[in-house]
Amino acid sequence: MRFSIIKTIFQKELKEVLRDRRMIYLIILLPFFLYPALFYLIGKVGQNQQKQMSEESVQVLLNPDAEQTAVYEIVKNTAGFDLSLRNFDQSELDVLKNTIGIQVTADYNQQIAQNGTAQIEIFANQSNDLLKKRQNLIIQQLETINQQILLQRLDSAGLEQSFIQPLNIKKTDLASTKVRLGKAIGSYLPMMLLLFIFMGAIYIAIDITAGEKERRTLQTLFTTPSRVGEIIAGKFLAVLAVALTSAFMNLSSLVVAILLQAKLMGGNISKFAIDVSPTGWVWLILLIVLSAILLAAMSLAVVLLANSYKEAQSYVSPLMMLVLIPAILVQMPGMELNMTTACIPILNICLAMGAIFKGTFSIGAMALTVVFLAVYSAIALYFASLVFRNENVITGEKVNFKQLFAN
Repeated sequence: MRFSIIKTIFQKELKEVLRDRRMIYLIILLPFFLYPALFYLIGKVGQNQQKQMSEESVQVLLNPDAEQTAVYEIVKNTAGFDLSLRNFDQSELDVLKNTIGIQVTADYNQQIAQNGTAQIEIFANQSNDLLKKRQNLIIQQLETINQQILLQRLDSAGLEQSFIQPLNIKKTDLASTKVRLGKAIGSYLPMMLLLFIFMGAIYIAIDITAGEKERRTLQTLFTTPSRVGEIIAGKFLAVLAVALTSAFMNLSSLVVAILLQAKLMGGNISKFAIDVSPTGWVWLILLIVLSAILLAAMSLAVVLLANSYKEAQSYVSPLMMLVLIPAILVQMPGMELNMTTACIPILNICLAMGAIFKGTFSIGAMALTVVFLAVYSAIALYFASLVFRNENVITGEKVNFKQLFAN
């Protein structure tokens, strides 16, 4: 191959991309500003909503029998409650807005004095976040009183608190904070990273294949002295470059947005540090590059079969499912990178990245993942070359797939 020709085609495709302002906004500018702005907006809305909920008053209907009980004192002395002592029924609460009903049995004080159990029933619309939050506040305070009464009963009976707690079970998590954070990040970040790469690759692939066929410029390119392999290489490198740029811009923007959200919510940014070894970063970069090669080649090969933008866009959803479904499988319990899962395309990428963030990867499984990823990338590139070399595909005529693979 003549690398000067490949370079010329590569530069030509990148110039086409840079001339398309819509593509620049979609791949570079939009991701860079979208996530920080979106997370900041969500954080501000969340803060305002929490403030509004804490200041909003809730009406509490309490039956008159509860006036001489601790329940009455709790509601009366808690800010944000508008107390009304009267009888009510459940159907009435369905009509009233922002209202909680509490029914206390008439023999409450008698049951408490006789070491019995007093019945308290709370009625609230659980679909209303405000009512659910206030109900939980009441329950927490009632649980405190419940614990105090229990301790008094144990003391009166001459029993220790350990009498009702024969076993004290304590769980100790051996995973460090960084490992737990790495597991959380490793569950979602690989899927998002693959989507970023795919979205960056698919749209430029559509433009330089089906788009050029529709504009009748692809056929012109094949009339030049350039060889088919050189055309494929130039176009593939352009798709790969945009895919990697899209992944980097989206990922950088997402990290900035998460840190901004953590600071906005008053969190400690240092807690978001992840522990990835230098070897892990090497493996991670290698996985990202190979993933971009695989998705770029796959996108290029498939959308070239389309004869128009509209037809090519109909291929985006099926291709995205090929990326999403294996990535979602990573969330299944017990799904780990081993010698078997390292052979499954897309799934092996997500598991390998997750293992890197958790710091639990093995060299053998990681090497096998890279080998199979390289093989799948080579197969995708080979399929792309078959498609590019088929005259019917280039001219937009009906494609005979048997003839395609026969070549």
